[in-house]
Amino acid sequence: MSDLYKRLEMPAVPWGKSAAVALLAAALAAALAVFGSARGIAEREITVDRPEVALVGPHAAGRPAVGDVTGTRPNILLIITDDQERTSMRAMPQTLKLFKRQGVEFNNGYVTTPLCCPARATMYSGLYAHNHGIFTNDPSRQFGRTYLPENTFPARLQEAGYYTGQFGKYLNGWQPGDEGDAGFDVFRDDYNGYEHDRKRRSKADMLTARRGSRFVKEREDADDQPWMMTLSLRSPHTPLVADRKYGNAPVPRFRPPISFNETDLSDKPRYLREKRHDKTLGYMTRRFEKYQQTLLSADDAVAKVFRTLEAAGEDRDTLAIFVSDNGFLFGAHGVLGKIFPYREATNVPMYMRWPAELGMSGRLDTRLVANVDFAPTFYDVAGIDPGYEVDGRSLFDPGNDREWLLTEAVKWKALQDERGSLIETRTDDPRKPFVEYYDWDVDPGEMDGQPRLDGRAEKRRFAEMSATLDRVADCSGPACP
Repeated sequence: MSDLYKRLEMPAVPWGKSAAVALLAAALAAALAVFGSARGIAEREITVDRPEVALVGPHAAGRPAVGDVTGTRPNILLIITDDQERTSMRAMPQTLKLFKRQGVEFNNGYVTTPLCCPARATMYSGLYAHNHGIFTNDPSRQFGRTYLPENTFPARLQEAGYYTGQFGKYLNGWQPGDEGDAGFDVFRDDYNGYEHDRKRRSKADMLTARRGSRFVKEREDADDQPWMMTLSLRSPHTPLVADRKYGNAPVPRFRPPISFNETDLSDKPRYLREKRHDKTLGYMTRRFEKYQQTLLSADDAVAKVFRTLEAAGEDRDTLAIFVSDNGFLFGAHGVLGKIFPYREATNVPMYMRWPAELGMSGRLDTRLVANVDFAPTFYDVAGIDPGYEVDGRSLFDPGNDREWLLTEAVKWKALQDERGSLIETRTDDPRKPFVEYYDWDVDPGEMDGQPRLDGRAEKRRFAEMSATLDRVADCSGPACP
């Protein structure tokens, strides 16, 4: 029974009216049997208008169509890994086959705040961190205040009749008993985001996959109702404890970044200089090996869920996105970590597949896209109005061809395009941020952040980026880049 009926207090009924009440109760029971709950069930066969191309972008060959493309509501699947940097996808061949060879790769796919909880809050809400309010991994004071779980795609899709499930980590510190189910009909998060149980760590991904597979199988009895599911895998987050069968498995060799153990950090802000470590190449190589060995189980987990989808006949009609909540710096600029404004942290593995609409041929989409676009995409394909203003744009929106992207954290804010970035880090003087300016065509490793404004064109570009960053730092809705 839905929460609506659980909250209702039924008045006392005189004995003479008992027959009428019995008939009313029978009618209500029959209605619930048909519709499932007071909010009803989303009809899979509802017609949803699609754009004139299935996928757009300056270098993305969308599938042309005459007029609008119409179709049914898909199932929606979001798979999130934890702290996975881009090059480690080489350790996930099954996932690459499903998403890169049979789907779409976004090589310019970013997270707008490269830290677990803020990045996930952005995925669920379609809002930048400065609007949903979560900037750290200790966000509980923001729950229900700035981060509103009703303004997220799980809650809105559930309200529209989707059956919703969450398996694995949701948000750090989220307690369903205190905070609620966050819009999920099935909520299984036995990990609150602060502790990684070392004893159970190696089995966590397959446990999540089994729960997700069971969810898919159980929905076969309600095949006319689309579902939405999020699978949050623990790999490759620390502790780096691989499954026993993968403890000594061969994995691709570590490729040090261009800026590995960079010695001259005079062009970097003080907080980064203070985090510089003395880890050797040998240490990083061994650590990255263990890191990738945990991903072998994550790869098995993804493959298991998709075998279940195929067996259930749901693969073609499922829109799936695979992403990491943030990247990770393995020695870039001499640090080990994530919440930094550099591409190793912000440019993450990001893929999408939907065989019924996008076909099964792999393609590369070079648009500048981000996790802030996920919720708008899910609203778009489900044909629903979220009822609140999102900051991102649907990946299927022909207008989603942004020139700039905002990234942000507690200490810094940055603006980037496909060519480079401008980073402003807070200092003791709010009028004088520490400025870094990178042109990736000439400095792909982001090793010289000192602005080199040689010539009028470069000065104009720098001035434009500075003005744009100031303008969009507190943006909302359509005003956001």
